Amino acid sequence: MAIQANKPNNRVFLLLGILLAALAFGGVLFALRQNGGNTSTVVVAKHSIPAGTTLTSDLVNTVSEPSSAVPSDAYTVTTAVVGKTSQVTIGANDPIVPAFFAAQPLAAQASTNGGTAPVSIEGSITKGYVALAIPTNLSGTGITGNTGDQSSVGYYIIPGDHIDILIVTNPGAPNAAVRFSFQDVPVLRVGASGSSGAPSVFVVEVPRSQAELITTVLSNNNTAEGVKYVLRPTSEWGKVGPDNSKYTPNYEDNSGPPPPPVKDGGVNAAALKALFGG
Repeated sequence: MAIQANKPNNRVFLLLGILLAALAFGGVLFALRQNGGNTSTVVVAKHSIPAGTTLTSDLVNTVSEPSSAVPSDAYTVTTAVVGKTSQVTIGANDPIVPAFFAAQPLAAQASTNGGTAPVSIEGSITKGYVALAIPTNLSGTGITGNTGDQSSVGYYIIPGDHIDILIVTNPGAPNAAVRFSFQDVPVLRVGASGSSGAPSVFVVEVPRSQAELITTVLSNNNTAEGVKYVLRPTSEWGKVGPDNSKYTPNYEDNSGPPPPPVKDGGVNAAALKALFGG
């Protein structure tokens, strides 16, 4: 009886091949899931763009990026940035955001006749809005002891910030009231320094109708309204439309927890005498 020669077990190799194929297929699915996800279209710089460059269509492009890596305020169409002038250097492939065009401090530039000429800001203004200069020193607006630094957050407001404007009607009177009359107002420029070294003016961006109202409040000395500026966090800023044709300010209600009650009887002359005598 002839002895059959040993042969590879074809079934074992077949099963091993199926297992390897399944592992490879699983790896492909994992990679696709990792790289796929939610994506967003975003405008990026084709290459590094120096500060002061007016963007043209050949300097920018749209790409698809993972949504988690795209800034929430990034532009999504190239027409929204073409014609804007970058205030900072933009790196290659950087998503384009409004902060790149944020106004810088107002600086005087030498003119041909030896005088000064203001920096142009009209390219930073949203359609339907206007730039309005408002004073930083509001010591004469009816709030007792109000000085320039007290009314403007210690002069910490800088270009690119958003502020609210508190209006105090009839300060000192029984019917006095305070409210956030204007909210989410972008600051385009901080004006030239005065003799004290502090800024004397903020240039803000407001709707045309609000410009009239703010001007009336700041110039109406008969009603003695008190005014203060409030600096708001970036998390409460409004949104600019992708084509820069609309800005939606974010209005916040006057809400929040009241001061918590504490067991504090206060200190008076009798309490001091009991502690220290005299």
